[in-house]
Amino acid sequence: MSDVQQAIEAAVQLRLKTIGEDGPTTPPIDVMDIANRLGIKVEVTPKLKNNIDGFILKKKDEDIPTIYVNENSSSVRQRFTIAHELGHYWKNHVIDKNSEYGYVDFRNEQSSKGTNYDERWANSFAAELLMPAKFLYIVWASNWSIYNIKSTLDVSDAALGNRLTNLGLLKI
Repeated sequence: MSDVQQAIEAAVQLRLKTIGEDGPTTPPIDVMDIANRLGIKVEVTPKLKNNIDGFILKKKDEDIPTIYVNENSSSVRQRFTIAHELGHYWKNHVIDKNSEYGYVDFRNEQSSKGTNYDERWANSFAAELLMPAKFLYIVWASNWSIYNIKSTLDVSDAALGNRLTNLGLLKI
């Protein structure tokens, strides 16, 4: 199974674990609710530089990490950042209170090219979490407009364009 497929399967598992049994599963997916159900704090802060969308940090002696999100990012970017950081958590969470880890989501050329394995994995995870493939296949076959899909999912043009391209629904 490829790393992208593993990320997609992990996002499906997280959705089922946190909201699939007793919560709404129709878009838009509430990433704050998912973080809350996992016990993860999300802090939206103005203290981050413009080239940092957010990061996740688990300190020693803490049971769970905190996700920090740039207050100056658009709401759709904040949602994607939270989903992306949840991907890092879901892939790397550990029970050991003595462990520490952190991932920073930079807005730069390297992150946009997707050359880092962990970042690619977290991006694929976030894409599936926010834009479920099953939903996209149904609405695409039903001839929904890009605008309606984007609005329903509460995602950016870029995120939706990348997702539709990766699913083979949109040719560029």
